[in-house]
Amino acid sequence: MAKLAYIRVSSQDQNTARQRKALKAVGCRVFYEEKLSGATMERPELQRLLLELREGDIVYVHEISRLSRSTKDLLEIIEQIKSKRAGLKSLTETWLDTSSENPMNEFLLTIFSGLVQFERAMIKQRQREGIEIAKKDGRFRGRKPELISGGKAERRLREIVKAYKEGKSVRHIREVYKVGTGTLYRILEREGLR
Repeated sequence: MAKLAYIRVSSQDQNTARQRKALKAVGCRVFYEEKLSGATMERPELQRLLLELREGDIVYVHEISRLSRSTKDLLEIIEQIKSKRAGLKSLTETWLDTSSENPMNEFLLTIFSGLVQFERAMIKQRQREGIEIAKKDGRFRGRKPELISGGKAERRLREIVKAYKEGKSVRHIREVYKVGTGTLYRILEREGLR
């Protein structure tokens, strides 16, 4: 039996140290860590964890929302874990323990995963409403490209544009120039290439 830790934050600039420390304290030695949205199942480390999971293993998460933001996906992940005869435990939601048969855990899991999804939907709704108000007031311009004119950043921007004009793929440009997809598209838009 192995204690496996799944750690997730939503963006590259967020830190995973808090989750790692807490999971290490309960005996986890194997860590699957990623910086991606929990709104999708397209997470390489999650998929690797589910693939490498063995009977008797227990997957630990700091909190249920680290595993998924969607009730449907969360329940699907839990079913995959259970199908391998493995368990799942949350440090924050101590009631979440699928390593033993307990109907109350199943009931609570369904309720709380629904609350996680509801909370996410409310955040998105408030964000959309705020953007609409800002647009009407003429204050919303969208996020500014992170690459600015002058110096190294300007040279890097020119190289990115050149690579795109040469037919390099978006993925290639993102990896080579360490630029986010949103930033890249905003640059291409600004340059009239999209």
